[in-house]
Amino acid sequence: MFSPYDLAWDGKFYYAIGYSEKYHSISNIRIDRIAHTPEIMPEPGRPIPEDFDLNEYKRTMFRMYNGTRMNVELVCDASVMDAIIDHFGEEVDIGLVDENTFSVSAETAVSHVFYSWLFGFGGKVRLTEPREAVEQYADMVLEAAKSLHEQL
Repeated sequence: MFSPYDLAWDGKFYYAIGYSEKYHSISNIRIDRIAHTPEIMPEPGRPIPEDFDLNEYKRTMFRMYNGTRMNVELVCDASVMDAIIDHFGEEVDIGLVDENTFSVSAETAVSHVFYSWLFGFGGKVRLTEPREAVEQYADMVLEAAKSLHEQL
């Protein structure tokens, strides 16, 4: 059973955001991947939790891919400031490191989609915390490099 709260557009697809009985948590489902016509309820079967911020949830997702939500720390080149604000919003916690570098602290869904987003900055955005996420990202990059090396 899925109790819908909202419908969100994420650049290419529509997603239903709501409570999933299967996962026992708030989740999202890409609309075009729903296998059968769901029974539409006139109101959510499970009320939206009072402490759940729907806008915050949508803002911190990467292409609506459900990953482990974590507070991450990034160290960024000043040239990527607009891209960081575009993704995390103007209220993101930003600190000055030096005249060419800033830091960001934000909650996000950590997954291969997030790591791919980081990689797209070509080293101008470094993930520094949490250690678990840094290690996962490093493993992903090393595996990708290994697969390329095997082709040479």
